[in-house]
Amino acid sequence: MNRPRIAWLAIALLLSCVVLLVLFLPARWALPFVQARLRGLSLGQVHGTVWDGAAEQVHGRDGRPLGRLQWRLARSALWGRLDLQLDFAATALTARGHLQRDAQGRLLWTDVAVQAGLAAWTPRLDSPLGEPQGTLALRLRRAVLQADWPVELEGDAHWADAAMQVRAGSVVLGNLETNLVAANGVMHGRLGDDGHGPLHVEGQWQASPLGWRLDALLQPRTGDKALRNWLAHLGPPDPDGSVRLRRRGGLAAAAETER
Repeated sequence: MNRPRIAWLAIALLLSCVVLLVLFLPARWALPFVQARLRGLSLGQVHGTVWDGAAEQVHGRDGRPLGRLQWRLARSALWGRLDLQLDFAATALTARGHLQRDAQGRLLWTDVAVQAGLAAWTPRLDSPLGEPQGTLALRLRRAVLQADWPVELEGDAHWADAAMQVRAGSVVLGNLETNLVAANGVMHGRLGDDGHGPLHVEGQWQASPLGWRLDALLQPRTGDKALRNWLAHLGPPDPDGSVRLRRRGGLAAAAETER
């Protein structure tokens, strides 16, 4: 066999090895490059490939174990096209979503679903309003992020078996919900309830990088003393026990106050 033919066979063999390595690259080999982009999170017990793998342990910045992460990355990433499916599971929390980039290079999330038990995942608050209980379900059909802020958004959130745990016991609120909409970087939505719980909720909210505002009517449907006392912590109640919330904050609110 002549030397040119041997050289071409060696090149072909080398290229084949490179292709096989890329197609079946172990996830743990790429972990050091990914770790720097996780903003303090760390992955442990990583297995599978870069394209289809899992981390049995996800740790927070404080080292606390959070849950398990599984991913599936399309090989179109090799030519710069992001197509990533993520699934996260932990105690009292599940989350999944599909991540791509839109035509402008912004992060595009679709088919996002998050369900969390609030008692396990909300921080302890030293407040007379108590600590939230129940299950929060978030559904995002589409979310476009720019500088980590949703500039476009379509979705909704449901707070099932909503309650606030105070020192005297649990204050039952019912089932609450809001839609989630954003355009040009301004998010907004309408607040409501299912019409059958102890608390009637009606209102709207808005948020942007410059500020936020909330305007809502909270009206008890029953004579529940615990609920009425809890509402009184939010503001002066009307004779029927209802409370009108008008809150705003941020730079936009400060500018309006100065006028």
